[in-house]
Amino acid sequence: MSEILLSQLAHVELFSPRPDETVRWMKDVFGLEETTREGRSVYLRGWAEWLHSSLIVTEAEEPGVGRIGWRTYGPGDPEAVAKRLAGTEEAVGWVDDWTGHGATYRYRAPHGRHLHEVFWEVDRHQAPPQERDPALPNRPQRYSGRGIGARYLDHVTMPTANMRGDIDFYKQLGARHTAQTEVEPGFAVFSTLTCNGIRSTHDLALVPDFSGATGRAHHIAFRVDQRQDVERAAEIFLANGTPIEFGPGIHGIDEITYLYVREPGGFRMEINAGGWVNTMPDWEATTYQAAGGNAGQSIYRNVEAPDGFFEAWPLPAEDAAEKERAAVAGEGLRDFFGEQAGSGR
Repeated sequence: MSEILLSQLAHVELFSPRPDETVRWMKDVFGLEETTREGRSVYLRGWAEWLHSSLIVTEAEEPGVGRIGWRTYGPGDPEAVAKRLAGTEEAVGWVDDWTGHGATYRYRAPHGRHLHEVFWEVDRHQAPPQERDPALPNRPQRYSGRGIGARYLDHVTMPTANMRGDIDFYKQLGARHTAQTEVEPGFAVFSTLTCNGIRSTHDLALVPDFSGATGRAHHIAFRVDQRQDVERAAEIFLANGTPIEFGPGIHGIDEITYLYVREPGGFRMEINAGGWVNTMPDWEATTYQAAGGNAGQSIYRNVEAPDGFFEAWPLPAEDAAEKERAAVAGEGLRDFFGEQAGSGR
């Protein structure tokens, strides 16, 4: 019997040490819509997203990612996940409800220790009449035209000390392992997964973590409609004083046009468009070899990742950071992260 328990990546919580500036940037430059505020958190969504929120900005001492939320395929699926994880070290437990959704089951990945939550009942966005598009009722509101116009949440990328172990765990919940990049046989430095049966790219990606820390995150990605919208976003970022970290370019592993920047709180955000479509339920993960070609970063193999691109948050203590730098420099990872990654911050 086929089984898909999770239907979509619903939200990601972003920790920011400068929450007011982060929220202002997310609205004015990134183009997100504010839904509500509660405590130390501000809830936002892309203009074309039906769910209550897809990005939750929460005040914290340093950048990072908190809750990663997934909506299930049906009303009984949160209970199915809870039963599957009952008695394991990954199980966290139930929460009656959160802002934007109902009863929620929480768990942690076994190695990366990232906090996930699954739920079925959701609050749907109800735009006021003046913001609706009568010609396109399948949209929750008309196109805002503000900032880069981020349309919807795409994926989150997280480091883990045991990539294979976490992949096997996510597969227990129905995720498909779609692709990976190796620097040598058996040593993967990037993997993509999707919870959905049909997905253009991925909603979850993993990279290796050599720091000894857990719960870290590399970036959060949102999508725009067209590849040229990514180039337009580059101009808007620069016009608003946001330096470009990496891109625009086309990733080889999933064929998306990408662009990376850092929001005011210091965390990396990606905007992307395009990508391959995989409708095969029996797909076996493709393995790319990084040696000699910087595989995965540029489809044309003409762009190297910049200094510091392998950074993830929270930043580890200095001794752990040094350990991570040494591992990146000494294990042949420069072919994937770029020649200068080993000397990064």
